Amino acid sequence: MLSKNDCTGWQMPVSCFDCQCKILSDTYLEMIEAVDWQRFSFVEKNNKRGRPSIYSKIALLKALVYMELAGIPSVSKLVRILAGDLYKLEILGFNQLPSESTFSRFKESIEIDRIMRILRSMIRDKDPDFMCMVGVDSTSLPAFNKTDPDAAWGYDHIADEMYYGYKIHLLYDLPTLAPICSVVTPANIHDTTQVLPLLEKMGSHSLLMNGLFADIAYDSREHIERLYPLGIPMINRTNRRNTKKELPRYRIQEFIPFHDITLNKLYKNRMHCEYTNYLLKEHLTLTRVKTTRILRVTIKTGLTLIARQIQVLYQLVKGANPRTTIIG
Repeated sequence: MLSKNDCTGWQMPVSCFDCQCKILSDTYLEMIEAVDWQRFSFVEKNNKRGRPSIYSKIALLKALVYMELAGIPSVSKLVRILAGDLYKLEILGFNQLPSESTFSRFKESIEIDRIMRILRSMIRDKDPDFMCMVGVDSTSLPAFNKTDPDAAWGYDHIADEMYYGYKIHLLYDLPTLAPICSVVTPANIHDTTQVLPLLEKMGSHSLLMNGLFADIAYDSREHIERLYPLGIPMINRTNRRNTKKELPRYRIQEFIPFHDITLNKLYKNRMHCEYTNYLLKEHLTLTRVKTTRILRVTIKTGLTLIARQIQVLYQLVKGANPRTTIIG
């Protein structure tokens, strides 16, 4: 067996035992290995003309997810780390070191929604109650700079200030704090406009929901009228501003005679959305993007959410609490 210092090229014999030891010494690699990557074979298809890539696209995806889990700030640093760790390069599935431009080109082709859909199916295989209790919320994402033409000014109700950037609209599984799907918009787009687009992304999985929990910003009689016949009770406080009409405390009480006490107990579950946003921002890298234009921001956001889904899957596989992030 050659040592790292003895190696003169990229090709290096690595035994399964050595790989497993390396994985166990790196929690983030262990999390990635908890995923059934065979279910992502569609990413290997080459839909463009020209010479096929010499790199496995699954390996490129795994490396980008590893970057998010490990908090590596840039692709350039990721490449430097892989250049100095041949074992990690091999474990992720590379025969040789990709360049920064290879990662950048691959990012443009990532099908974020499809990947998140497959991962949430994997989570549900481990937790049959997954996606039964769902919360909807948004979180601010400042732009890289104020010259980004796709961004806009919006109000951050947590920081109580205006900011220039984007807004990430999310559906969460409240018991596990796992993101289900997302939509990225300029910061001036109102939360209530994104409920139906999010549910469309959730697809048939939306029929699994026993409740959709939202804050007062999502109050809309139209939402209740459209979702209740589908068996999806939306539980949110009624916005009583700009009306003299006597309204119930919760909008759904116009359709079902729930007592306030019952709904108050259920509504407390919505608070988990705020903690999920905290996990994404403080323990992953969803704080400030280092790119411009909404497409790139959507890809960056999606990779962070995929990393969080993998954290939850890993915890469920290990029989641990899925509501926490994994720190090295």
